Parts: sequence; structure tokens; C-alpha cells
Amino acid sequence: MTRARWIISAVTLFALWLIGALIVLPHLQRDLETAAQSVLARQPALEKRLDRLHLVFNGQQAHLTGRVRTPEDRHVIEAAVRDLVRAPTPLTGGLGLRLNPVSRVINDIEVSPYPPGWLLLAATGPGARLLGAAATDYEARDLARSVQQSWSAQGGSSAGTPEVDGKNHDEAASVSTTLRAVPIPKDTAQAFLARIGQPWKELSLNQTDAELHTEARSVGVSEEDWKSMVLPALHRLRETFQQQHLARTEQERLAALPPGHLFLAVRDQEIVLRGEVGTTAIKNVVLNEAFAAFAPRLIHDEIRVSAQRRPMGDFGPITTALLPETKGPGGRSFFLGLSDDAWVPVDWQTAPKEQSWKTKLRSGLQTAMLLDDSTALTGWLQGEGTYSPSRPSETVPAFITLALFDSKAILSGQVAEESVRAQLVAAARRTYGPRILVISDDFHVRGDCRPAARVPHTFQSLPPPPAASDAGVFAIAVPGDTWKVIPVTHELVEAGGLAKSGQIPNSLPVGLVEDLSAEAMEQLRLHLTAPSPSPISR
Repeated sequence: MTRARWIISAVTLFALWLIGALIVLPHLQRDLETAAQSVLARQPALEKRLDRLHLVFNGQQAHLTGRVRTPEDRHVIEAAVRDLVRAPTPLTGGLGLRLNPVSRVINDIEVSPYPPGWLLLAATGPGARLLGAAATDYEARDLARSVQQSWSAQGGSSAGTPEVDGKNHDEAASVSTTLRAVPIPKDTAQAFLARIGQPWKELSLNQTDAELHTEARSVGVSEEDWKSMVLPALHRLRETFQQQHLARTEQERLAALPPGHLFLAVRDQEIVLRGEVGTTAIKNVVLNEAFAAFAPRLIHDEIRVSAQRRPMGDFGPITTALLPETKGPGGRSFFLGLSDDAWVPVDWQTAPKEQSWKTKLRSGLQTAMLLDDSTALTGWLQGEGTYSPSRPSETVPAFITLALFDSKAILSGQVAEESVRAQLVAAARRTYGPRILVISDDFHVRGDCRPAARVPHTFQSLPPPPAASDAGVFAIAVPGDTWKVIPVTHELVEAGGLAKSGQIPNSLPVGLVEDLSAEAMEQLRLHLTAPSPSPISR
């Protein structure tokens, strides 16, 4: 071969090399990278898990770098690039063949899982709600069920399931540390935060939002989750916590007040109840029991209500055991009652300064608080003229109202005896039968009502039920009298309609009748304004 031919051959080979190196090889590498990325994107197991992967080809060798979340991801990526990539080669491209040109895969992928999710247990007391973010549906469901079981096993109740955020979190290797130490329910608001797989940390609701935000970031709470879930929940808990704190403070203040005291003195047919209690409700309970137990004796009400006494606690039962053992004229008895305690006898024949009750006072009560009451009643029992009981309170009138419409009969009002109330309710049920429901929630027994007479007449004169299409019936009666039926109109059922009607007997307080009949009038109003059912077309 001549030198010229050698030169021509060398130039030809160099030109072919340049064509392969500068044109064919880069084109092949790009095709392989595109094909490999397409293959990886089609793998269901790798969906949304390739954002940290780097793939390059050096000729027909694939080089994998970057990070993936699990060893399984690393293995699936390598196998897919090695076995599934298809691309035309320089020799087969013209024939339309697509072969696997990958000669080797260099796998330098680092396994780096995302951090586990987080949990927030927001408790307003025994009741709690679980918030958070978990990697999968299974993890979220299992955590919610386990936390609910642990919380309820300690006397609480838990609801809620963490949201699923597999884009930012991977499952924890173990959740036993978190589930082994689920907090204990208390009566106060609490907040507990944990990264899944780690111990719970109690948050102080007295901290600022910025301090709580720092705590939340430390367990992986994202900015979006902080604003949408955690911060609103903590604000609600903080409000509940502050309300509970104020309630506890007020409860402690009230519990530190002196308990109420009452003296009960009996002389002949007169009874004096004198002392000081914390609320009108406590006073009314005592008076109602006394009216029921001691009728027909005259009862003098000298019970004072003071905000400086403990507004809680019941007195011992008031029965005939508190009456004098000696029957007939001249009988006397004297008892002291303290809230949440039994009645104790007091020797009324000794001087007030020497009476034994002084040695039995509970914490918070001082002798001076009781001495005036004791002195006055002792003098009255001994027959001294220095004290005279106040006149008994005027009795209030007894009355009954009846709202009768559709399938309801609503009894309201007040009577002096439970037996009268029970008999009237029973009479209404007999009269109206099973089709009409008799409601008597606003029909009360009050010891200071006037006693009823000739009540069977009222039972026997109940108004007949109206037709289903009628406006209804409203009637009123004093026990022993005949029912007075008042026509039901739109004006009657409006606010103040009873007073404006002029139909209420003059002996009855209109305001009290309206108050006790308010629910019945509202039900009548709804019945009257309800649209009539449309006829069925044939």
C-alpha cells in the first residue's frame, strides 16, 4: 500500500470516529436517557418518588446517582434501567428494531428515607381529637386505632385520623415508642405533640404562638400544616384551657366561702326557719320540703340569701322527725342545720352563749355568724317578748293551663300537692287516650301554693280534643274549678298575647301564667302557622 493510500485510510477512519464521537454517540446517549426516564416514569411503585434521582449515560453505560427513600426503590430503578430500556442502535435503527443497548448500570444511589410524620393529640378534658400527617393510609389508620384504644382504656374518648402525606413523609421504622406512652386523660385541656416513632411531648398552652411554632417545627410539622391544622387546634385548646382555669378559680373561691346555716325552731303550731344560705335555689328547696312536711302548721320564712355563703350543698332532709316529741300545746324543738350535714338538736333551754353548737362549727364558720339567729330563736322558744317571727310569706295561686292540638296535650302551671299533679296528669292520659301525648314538663309542685279543694271536678271537666284540622284548644283552670277555654288565634300565640286577651282570671298573675305556659304557646304557634298538607290529586 502506498503512502497516499495509508493517508487516505487514516483520514477516513478519523472522519468516521469523529462522526461517531460527535454525532452518533451524543444522539444515542440522549435517546437512552429519554428511554430510561420514560421507563422509570411508567413504574407504579416509583410514582412521585424520583424527584431526587439523577440519571446519565456514558455511551451505553448508565450511571445512577442521587437519593431514594427505600432500598426497594433503589432496586426497582436499577432493574428497570438494566432490563426494560428500549432504543434504536446505530446498526439497527434503519431496520426499525428497538433493542436494549444498555451494557452496564452503575448504581451509586443513596438510600435516604423522608422523616416520619407527626401527631397532635388535642384534649379538652377526657375527650380528645387526633390530628397529624402519616406516610400511608395503613399507618394513619393503625395509629388512630391504637391511640383511641389506649386513650379510652384510661377513661377518655378519642376521635380523628391523621391525614396522609406520602409526598413528604415515610413510614416510621417502629411506632412502639409512641404507642407505648400515650398520655393519660385529665379534666383539663392538654396538647401533646410527637414525631411518629418518638415519645410524646406535652405543650404548654401558656406559651406564645411563636414558641409553639418552634416546638411544632422540631417534630416535622410543615408551614402549611401549622397554619391549617395545628395553630387553629391550639387556639381552641388555649381558649378552653383559660375558661377551665377561670372556672376552677371561681369554684375554689366559692368552696372557700362559709357554708350555709339554718336554725329550725318549733313552738306549738308555728315553725321558724332562720339563717343564711348561698342561693335562692337552696332556700326554695328547704321551704318546699318544709311546706310539704309540716302542713298545716304556720311556717315563718326568715332565710337570708347571701353571696358571701357557699352556693352549694344540701341540707339534711326535713321530716316530721324535727317536730317536738311532746304532742299537743307547748311542744318545742330546736335544730341546727349546716349545708352537706345532718340536722343536730340544740338545747333551747340554755343561754345562747352556752349552747353546744359552738363546738361543732365547721371550718369557715364563726360563732358571730350564727349567734344573732340562735339568740333570737332561743328567746322565742323560752317565751321572751324580745323577738317575734316575721309574718309568713303570702301563698301564690295554683293554676293549670292546657294546650291541646294535633297529637299533643301540654299541661303547665303549679299546684301545692304532688298528689294533685299526679292525679291531673293521669286524668289527662285517660281522657285523651294513647293517640295524644300528654306532656307535663312545665307543670310544677310548689309548697307555697294555695291548697286545692274539690279537685275531682277539674279532673272530670277536661276539654274534649279538637279536630286535627282545628287551630287547637287553650284552657286554664284553678284546681277545683271548671276549665275556661280561650279561642286560639294568631294574636293569642304571639308574645304577650295572653295578657292582651283579657281572658286570664283576675285572681291569677298574668306574668306567671305566661312564663309557665311559654313552651305550650310556642308549640301552639308552630301548629297554627304550619302549612296545611296539599291535597293529593287523583
